[in-house]
Amino acid sequence: MRLNAIQFLINSSIMMSNLFIPIFASDLNASGTQIGIIGACYGAALFLSTYIFSRAAENYRPKTLLYAGFLSSMVTFFIQMYAYDPVSLAMIRAMAGFSAGIYPAVLMLYVYNLKRSIGKFSSFMPLGWALGNLLAGVIAVYWEIFTVASLFFALSFLITLKLPDTKVGSRKKTDFFSVELLKKNWNIYFAFFLRQIGANGVWLIFPLYLASLGANKFWIGIIYMLNPSLQFFIMRRLDRYSNHFLIHTGDLLSVAAFLVLIPLTIYYQAVVGLTLIAFSYAFLFVGSTNELIKNNDEKGAAAGLLNSSIALASILGSLIGGMIFQFYSFKAVLAFGAFFALIGYVVMLLADKSHRHGKSS
Repeated sequence: MRLNAIQFLINSSIMMSNLFIPIFASDLNASGTQIGIIGACYGAALFLSTYIFSRAAENYRPKTLLYAGFLSSMVTFFIQMYAYDPVSLAMIRAMAGFSAGIYPAVLMLYVYNLKRSIGKFSSFMPLGWALGNLLAGVIAVYWEIFTVASLFFALSFLITLKLPDTKVGSRKKTDFFSVELLKKNWNIYFAFFLRQIGANGVWLIFPLYLASLGANKFWIGIIYMLNPSLQFFIMRRLDRYSNHFLIHTGDLLSVAAFLVLIPLTIYYQAVVGLTLIAFSYAFLFVGSTNELIKNNDEKGAAAGLLNSSIALASILGSLIGGMIFQFYSFKAVLAFGAFFALIGYVVMLLADKSHRHGKSS
C-alpha cells in the first residue's frame, strides 16, 4: 500500500508540473524551437539519471536511492517557479529531470522483490497523472502548482521512512554500459523508443493545441485527466495477456490515436484520441516491462533502461516536435507522432518474425 501511495504521489507531482510547461515557456516568450529545447533539457537529464541509477539499483541500498530522489525532486520541482526566461527554465527543468530519474528502477525492484503485480503497481502511475492533471487545471497558477508538486515529493519521502528494507540486487559487478543487455532486448527498447519520439513531439505542443481550439487551463487539465484515468483501470487487467500481443496492439492503437487527433475543430473532440492513447500506452508499458523483467537476470537495469529509452526519446521528440510546430503546424506534429508509432510497430513485428524464424531453423 505504501509503495502504491508513493507511485501515486510522485507521478501526480511530475504531471502537474509538466502539464503547463509549454504554456509557461510561451509566457516567457519562448519560440517553438526553444520550447522544444526546454523539453529536451528535461529529457536529457532524465535519460542520464535513469541510466545511472538503474545500474546503481542492483548494488546499493534501495531506500538510500529513494531518499536521494525524493529530496532532490522536492527542491528542484519547487524552484521551477523562479524561472524568468527560456534559458533559466531550461536549466531548472534539467535539474528536475535528473532528480526524477533517480528512483524509478528502485521502485520497480521493490515490487518485484515483494512478488507484487507489475501491472497493478504500474496502474498507480497513470492514476497519479490523472490527479496531477486535475490539480494543475484547478489551481492554474504556476507557483502554486510547483509548490504542491514539491509537497507531494516531501510526503513521498516521509512514507519511504516507514518502508521495510528489501534485499539489494545481485551486488555483482556490472559494466556501466551493458552492451549485452541492450543487444538481448534491442527490439523492445528500440520499438518503444520510436513510438515515444513521436509521442513526446505531440505532448510538447498538445496543451497549446488545445488552447488554440478554445480550451482554458481548467479544461486542458480535465481533458488530460481522461487518458491516465483510463490507464489506471486498463493496466490492472493486463497481466493475463501475452506481452508481445500487448506491445503490437499498443503500437497500432498509437498510430490510430494520433491520426484521430488531427481533424479536431474544438477541444472536447480530443476525447476519442485520448481514449485510444490510454489503451495504447497501458498495453505498451505493461507488456514491455513484464517482458524485460521476466527475461533478464539484471531486472532493475533492464526495466531502468526502458525508462532511459523513454527519456532519450523525449530529447529527440521535443526537439523535432518544437521545430515542426514552429515552421509548420500543430497537425504536422500529430502526423509526425503517428508516423513514428507506425515505424515502432514495424520494427517489433519484423523482430518477432526474425526470432520465430531463428527458432524454427
